[in-house]
Amino acid sequence: MNEPVILRLGVPVLNQDGQQVGTLEKLVFSETERKITELVVRDLASLKRVLMTQVSAMSAHSIALSCRGTLESFPVFDPSEFEEVPTWFFPPGYQIEIGSLVTLKPSDIRAMGEAAACSRREFMARSTAVVAGLIGISLFVPIGGYILAAAKSKVSDHWVPLSIPVSQLPVDSPVSHTFRAISVSGWMRVPVERTVWLIRHSSPQDPMSLPEDQKLGLDSKLEKQFSDPLLTVLSPICPHLGCSPQWNENQKLFICPCHHSIYELNGSRVSGPAPRPMDTLPVKIGKDGEISIMYEQFAIGIPEKVRLA
Repeated sequence: MNEPVILRLGVPVLNQDGQQVGTLEKLVFSETERKITELVVRDLASLKRVLMTQVSAMSAHSIALSCRGTLESFPVFDPSEFEEVPTWFFPPGYQIEIGSLVTLKPSDIRAMGEAAACSRREFMARSTAVVAGLIGISLFVPIGGYILAAAKSKVSDHWVPLSIPVSQLPVDSPVSHTFRAISVSGWMRVPVERTVWLIRHSSPQDPMSLPEDQKLGLDSKLEKQFSDPLLTVLSPICPHLGCSPQWNENQKLFICPCHHSIYELNGSRVSGPAPRPMDTLPVKIGKDGEISIMYEQFAIGIPEKVRLA
């Protein structure tokens, strides 16, 4: 496989018999070998690690494996052991979506007997320190003033129109909606792609129309002020360790494939290690039925709903 390869998240992964066994979720990059060594594939139960040696063919539309059957016996992907690879480390010959390439954390690499290797984190830290020192000596005053001005500027809240009317949503069935937005913090404006769960309720009397975090009093004043009994917007980030719960239509439950936290339609935790319900986001519905949300991120691994961004 020396030809250029286009890798997109969500591409179907097929076994040797041509049956779909999952979809592409991430790719694992080996720092010492300087190449992609594994695929992370999402099946119905969890995220599984598949070695590139078990891949027989790749295209922009599908990935074929040389094995038969399902991925049940394959090792599980633990996101806590990996970190994202920046774009400047992407290997040549591939076209890869930002955020899809990960690598073992340095501590895990050293545990595997590569203590002598200079990790990417160490290399970048040393390079950054040298460059920052040189720039700081020559441009301390203007750069210092620029940073101080940015630090004093307030992180503002931004409403994002989703370009989808509430009338087009199915009733009592979550819809995963992806949209483009601008992340603003001080002087930084970065285009990002976000995903949320949209849940349209049958009526305000529907028990599931009141999110669980509102029942428990976890929401901030902002989230209490902007809510609608006919629409719930849930964050796609699991409050346990930041994985992505998926809606299981047969069981009518959100199930996190990484550590098996399970939630009801209103975000209420049924079981699993998650310390709180799924997080709701502020939402407004215009007169024409158009939906606008305020995307927020919260600290994971704690019972409180602490806003980070």
